[in-house]
Amino acid sequence: MSTHWPRRRMHHVFAPDGRAVIAAMDAGITKGVAPGLERGRAAVKRIVDGGVDAILATIGLARAAADELGGTGLILALDSEIPSARYGVEQAVRWGADALELKVFPGNPEVTKMGELRELCAEGDKWGMPVMAEPIPVGFKALEAHTLANIAHGARVSAEAGADFVKAQYTGTPEEYREVVEGCLVPVLALGGPMKPTPLHALQMAYDAIQAGAGGIVYGRNIVEAERPDRMVAALVEIVHGGASVDVAAKHLNIPL
Repeated sequence: MSTHWPRRRMHHVFAPDGRAVIAAMDAGITKGVAPGLERGRAAVKRIVDGGVDAILATIGLARAAADELGGTGLILALDSEIPSARYGVEQAVRWGADALELKVFPGNPEVTKMGELRELCAEGDKWGMPVMAEPIPVGFKALEAHTLANIAHGARVSAEAGADFVKAQYTGTPEEYREVVEGCLVPVLALGGPMKPTPLHALQMAYDAIQAGAGGIVYGRNIVEAERPDRMVAALVEIVHGGASVDVAAKHLNIPL
């Protein structure tokens, strides 16, 4: 396998400026019919029309919306009840995916999934398939563990395991989050997390993450559940790629400031 393939696939996720706006559309893997994704193909089309760089999707949604993706990057979510490295990489290659994603839980006393991440990265390397790790300290419900130090630790150990880029929770100020970014060996993209109180809060978080040196953002609910997902994507693109302020980007949303 040519060593050029991982780099080429990364160019399908990251724009020429080295940054990416990614829409996480993988909620159906656990929720089935998830808010904002009830009509999967239509949801993908709206987000692609907004100018998103890539989507994070299940194999089912990727298959159903293949005609809507065009040249937009595709990251396949491999979160599963069983280890997915041995079948997931080959499946991603067959479907023309550009990267894979796996959630891991550093610090979890029962299962961290870090071993699965190492295996996935090694298998991905054989096929020239990049891997995006999503480290969540201990677990989604262990909010007390979601400290800046633990988030930085999770990002670093994911990179050490071989991840090509990392999706990490945003917390604190831009100055504090810079510790996560600079402490990691690979690009860090800010995780959108729960639905923000207003679209402006979502835009502000993206702006702060970019100021901290993040390589972009991965937003799920804050894009797919927006009143106009295409306009939310366009506003985020203005911030991430255009360097726009929140006020300037918000003009895409037609809401009072």
